[in-house]
Amino acid sequence: MHYYTVYKDDEVIAFGSSVECTKKLGLKNVRQFYALISKSRSGLRHHYDIVVEDTNSNDPDEEV
Repeated sequence: MHYYTVYKDDEVIAFGSSVECTKKLGLKNVRQFYALISKSRSGLRHHYDIVVEDTNSNDPDEEV
């Protein structure tokens, strides 16, 4: 699972799962959020910075 933090002008405007960020940003669906991530990475949406963290643990005792 991924955890996202969305920044605009050095201010956190959304954080959480893709579904949570989609709701907080007022987007219609998760596909729009993924498009925003892609455009931010490519430089087309330079006013957003999105940090993606992988929350999967490699702990063998933890159930998935």
